[in-house]
Amino acid sequence: MDQVHEQKCAACGGPLRFDPESGKLVCDYCGTVYEIGEQSEAGQPEETLEGYDFDQLTAHAHAEGAEGLPIYNCVSCGAEVIASSQEMALTCPYCGNNIVLTEKASGNLRPDGVIPFKITAKVLPQVLKDFYKNKKLLPKNFFNDSRMEKVTGVYVPFWVFSGHISGNLKFHGEKRSSRRSGDYIITDTEHYLVGRDVSMDFRDLPVDASGKVEDELMDCLEPFHMEDVKPFDMQYLAGFTADRFDKARDDVAERAKERMNNSAVSLARSQVSGSYSGVRAVGGKLQADLRARYLLFPVYLFKLTHRKNEYSFAVNGQTGKIVGSVPTDKKVSWQYFLIRAGIALGVVMLIFFVKYMLGR
Repeated sequence: MDQVHEQKCAACGGPLRFDPESGKLVCDYCGTVYEIGEQSEAGQPEETLEGYDFDQLTAHAHAEGAEGLPIYNCVSCGAEVIASSQEMALTCPYCGNNIVLTEKASGNLRPDGVIPFKITAKVLPQVLKDFYKNKKLLPKNFFNDSRMEKVTGVYVPFWVFSGHISGNLKFHGEKRSSRRSGDYIITDTEHYLVGRDVSMDFRDLPVDASGKVEDELMDCLEPFHMEDVKPFDMQYLAGFTADRFDKARDDVAERAKERMNNSAVSLARSQVSGSYSGVRAVGGKLQADLRARYLLFPVYLFKLTHRKNEYSFAVNGQTGKIVGSVPTDKKVSWQYFLIRAGIALGVVMLIFFVKYMLGR
């Protein structure tokens, strides 16, 4: 099996890239357009990860990184291209050719599917501008004075879990009633131990499988719409960066279970709450039976520079949802604080005045 698979135009030999707008491969040199699958993957095997030893696979990935970064030769220009142990797609920095490292995207490492990019990088400035609209505490002219650094389109690896959880949850419930006795108001509280049997099915819960990105950041980019999942084809990677997973399925399964358990507890609590004044979870046990798929999701990553400070952003390449960190103007924040404090003080004074007038 070849180590390097190039996405090249059959008409002129130029590099091909996947175009999110058309969903096709395009050549920017001669304008030729190809349907996905039209430029074959040279018979790459249609294997999946079913039944594979994931712990052994991840251990191999870490060992490879410890030995040093592997070097590949670009077929087009002969340059040596360095790739990290997780990269499976990249662009030759010398000739611009789009390269897929087939040994990292085939056989037991082959993803089960991919959500292709749907939005292009050229719309990101408008996405960012819309993100700023309701940020009242931003420094003045932050958008106009800041500079967007290089945008990287990355296919981020995810384990996507489905399965069933069941068990029993216990809640402490309280019922309160108040009554007046002379000059006193007496509150009676009754305590209950409430049990609820739980049986819930979950489908397509994503957990990122890359140690390069923050888990919380990827969680904030959800949802990814699973109806757009396509069978994996290397041609979707053309023109983008792609990473293979470096977190085994079993390493992130606990995060999936925790999210499922939290959903189950929240739903059971909401069902119990209607009968009590207050409810809190006090115990119980849930068991999970999970299965997972290995998928690639589209994400744009970039930094914004403002007054020598950098702010990181991520955009869901399917939906356009954006998350990131932004600064606040201390002067504006203080003004908003004084305004809110003044309003709150006015409300309190009004309440006391009304009570005083009614008590006369």
